[in-house]
Amino acid sequence: IYEGQVEECLISGKQITCINREGIYTFQTETGYLYKGEFKDNKPNGQGVFTSPDGQRYQGGFKDGKLNGHGVMTYPDGRRYEGEYKDNKRDGYGIMTYQDGGLYQEGSRYEGEWKNDKRDGQGVMTYLDDGRRLEGEFQENVFIGN
Repeated sequence: IYEGQVEECLISGKQITCINREGIYTFQTETGYLYKGEFKDNKPNGQGVFTSPDGQRYQGGFKDGKLNGHGVMTYPDGRRYEGEYKDNKRDGYGIMTYQDGGLYQEGSRYEGEWKNDKRDGQGVMTYLDDGRRLEGEFQENVFIGN
C-alpha cells in the first residue's frame, strides 16, 4: 500500500493506479498484487518492485509489463534468485540459492547460465551441507558434465 502525496489516482474495477510527483506509479489489485515503479504505455517499464499476495517479491527491471534485465526474486520458501530475466523467465547469468528442503538439498546454490527459466549452459551447483560440487555443462536443469 502506498502512503504519501499523489498527483492522480485511477480506480478501475478491482484495481487502483496512482502516480506521485516523482513519476512513480503504484498499482494494486483487489487480490493483493502490488507494483510500485516506473510505467510506460500503461505497463511496468524500467525499475520497479512487484509483490504477490503469497509473499513472492521481485525488484528489478521491467519491459512491456514483463520481468526483463537484472533483478532479484525472493520466494516465500526461502529461495532467492539474482540475475538476468527475459520475458518473465530466468535467462542469462544468475545465482539461485535453494533453501526449500524439497527437490534440492537445503542450502544448495547454483551459479551460472540460465535459458528459458532452466539451468542451461556453464554452471556450478554446490551442495552447502556436504560441499559437493557439480561444475560444467547443464542442459534443461540436468547436469551433463565437463
